[in-house]
Amino acid sequence: MQKKLMASFAFVLLLLILLLVRIATITATRGNKYAKQVLSQQSYDSRSIPARRGEIQDSNGIVLARSDRFYNVILDCYVINTDEDFREPTIEAAEQLLGLDSAMVRDRIMDEKTKDSRYQIILRDVTAETKRAFEDYCSGKDLDPETMGTDAYREEKRKRNNVKGIWFEEKYIRSYPYGSLASKVVGFSNAIDVGVTGVENYYDDILNGTDGREFGYLNEDSEFQRTTVEPEHGETLRLTLDMNMQEIVQEKIDQFDETYGDELHDGKGARNVGVVVMDPNSGAVLAMATNREYDLNNPNDLSTYYSGAEVKAMDDEEYVDALNTMWENFCVSEGYEPGSVFKPITVASALQVGAVNDGDAFYCSGNLFITDTSINCDNIYGHGDETLEYAIVNSCNVALMTIGMRMGITNFINYQSAFGFGQRTGIDLPNENAGVVYSRQTMHEVELATCTFGQGFTINMIQEAAAFSTVVNGGYYYQPHVVGQVLKADGTNVNTVEPLVLRQPISSSVSKLVRGYLKTAVQEGTGRKSQVPGYLTGGKTGTAEKIDLTTGRRAKGKYLVSFIGAAPINDPKVVIYVVVDEPNVAEQADSTYAQTLFRRIATDLFPYMGLYPTEPVTDDLLIFLGISRDDTVENHVKSAYFQCFDSNGILHNDAYINQDGLVFDSENKEISGCTLDRSTGIVTDGYGNQIEVDISNLLKDSAQVAENPNIASPPVRVEGDGEDVTTWEGVTVEEEEKEERE
Repeated sequence: MQKKLMASFAFVLLLLILLLVRIATITATRGNKYAKQVLSQQSYDSRSIPARRGEIQDSNGIVLARSDRFYNVILDCYVINTDEDFREPTIEAAEQLLGLDSAMVRDRIMDEKTKDSRYQIILRDVTAETKRAFEDYCSGKDLDPETMGTDAYREEKRKRNNVKGIWFEEKYIRSYPYGSLASKVVGFSNAIDVGVTGVENYYDDILNGTDGREFGYLNEDSEFQRTTVEPEHGETLRLTLDMNMQEIVQEKIDQFDETYGDELHDGKGARNVGVVVMDPNSGAVLAMATNREYDLNNPNDLSTYYSGAEVKAMDDEEYVDALNTMWENFCVSEGYEPGSVFKPITVASALQVGAVNDGDAFYCSGNLFITDTSINCDNIYGHGDETLEYAIVNSCNVALMTIGMRMGITNFINYQSAFGFGQRTGIDLPNENAGVVYSRQTMHEVELATCTFGQGFTINMIQEAAAFSTVVNGGYYYQPHVVGQVLKADGTNVNTVEPLVLRQPISSSVSKLVRGYLKTAVQEGTGRKSQVPGYLTGGKTGTAEKIDLTTGRRAKGKYLVSFIGAAPINDPKVVIYVVVDEPNVAEQADSTYAQTLFRRIATDLFPYMGLYPTEPVTDDLLIFLGISRDDTVENHVKSAYFQCFDSNGILHNDAYINQDGLVFDSENKEISGCTLDRSTGIVTDGYGNQIEVDISNLLKDSAQVAENPNIASPPVRVEGDGEDVTTWEGVTVEEEEKEERE
């Protein structure tokens, strides 16, 4: 009997040894596999952590575009259905804390199609406050056993612990606090953070960061671990635009539309109105606006231009075309013939090459024959004898054509290129139109003649603003740009865009001469309506006859009028370029519309920039301009705009201080709860925030026939005209100088 027991024991022991050996073998060879199978049934996940897109700010740090954190509420039906005790507490929490319909949540959990799903979005775009309230509820932070009683506390705690399968997916939503203001420059990004227009598009890679990731994994010991790789948020762009200046410009454009707009023209005073304000000594764009801005928070809304029925009737191609037309930036993407605003560039170029000299005399009889073609001046009776200066003052086509013949085709093309025409300026905005110019092979005598006064080639507004800045700043051509600084997400500097001189087409002495001509043009010539009482300005008018694209001939009665000016003209600090394309009036060939808009913008802009009146204001000038002293700078003094909260906690982006030291908004309504300390310039708002405001201007003594229709020769078709390409095939100034040296 004992032997049988020993044998049985030995047999069992042997089986145990074999089993242990087998377990050891499995563990050594396939242990990880089985561990992973077990762990795969447990609750761990891998999820992306979105990077925040960088802000866009104006030059003062005012936020123009930002991304705010929101959450999607995700339902994990699979987890909830693993235990019946999870179902009702979870449904109840979703209803009470998230405001969801309990029947909808129950259907989603129980439905055959979704009951095993681990990702069902049941609510979008909830705030961090809502998320925090839900999490606090689940954790039972608000429960107190002493007031509730032990049994009730335990029951409620148990119920809340059974809230399972709801989690919050982080996301960011882009918003634009200023709506349509500067929309053509700022642009917008879509729902997946891809920039579509403006700097949002041009700097898309810089604005977008790199997503992070949180994930679970098994280490070498088959232990489950969670690792988080934090996202790298996008960088912030600080623009050269000043939103205070931008608001001034947009306000004046809107007033122009109110004056000349009607229902037939969608309330617009012209087909297009564009204004560019540039620092001539750096190429920085300080403001850029049109009369066709759109709401960046709702960029697909076409209701301003189309009825609901018209939008519904569009096919996909028509709808996309309508959106692209609305989004297009006229100041950058539109090519047009400049007209007489180009004349200062022709004269400066001719002076530089020695084709003309200061004091040279010209005679205008009213027209000039170029080969067998008669080209008229704007004054068909002629200007008679005039000097080089008065060729600009009178905006004389005949004198300009004579100057062009003295220059010759090669010199003209070279300097047209040196001033940046026929090529993109490289401004940091998308879809720049390079314009179309004649090449050495395609330009002949008639083309040269018409091009000298700005007809026969196309440009964009930035090209003209940069070229004119070169003429008045001493001869230096600066790279135009709208971004002045790139910052990290924490606000530290990454890169500051320094002014970049690309070339010097003319000398400082030539620049000084032409500035004098431009000053006289404003004081005595075609630009008199642009005068800003109290200021010494200089500038040039333009009236370009447009082409009918259907016939290829000049469109009778269709004009683009403009004015470009600088101040103070003896030492320019700002250039303002105004274009009014087909003003909504019976007689379009009148640059007074552009000149008046220039004056109204400058009247508010100059004091904001710290430019104060230096010249006497005479009654004769006011009568000529048709304004009163109430319309002059001395009666437009106020501080820059700033942000503040009122006593009700409402944020105002358009606060300013008036002459009486009171805080108002742009609708001239006083903002409650805000006070100014005049001795420090500190405004205390309704929340007690202290904002430093520059009020130096408030403390100063407050006592301080169609212009030119440019009738051109019958248009010669230029290959590629109207497209975003250039046909320039000439030589550069550098190549010419090299040839001369050789």
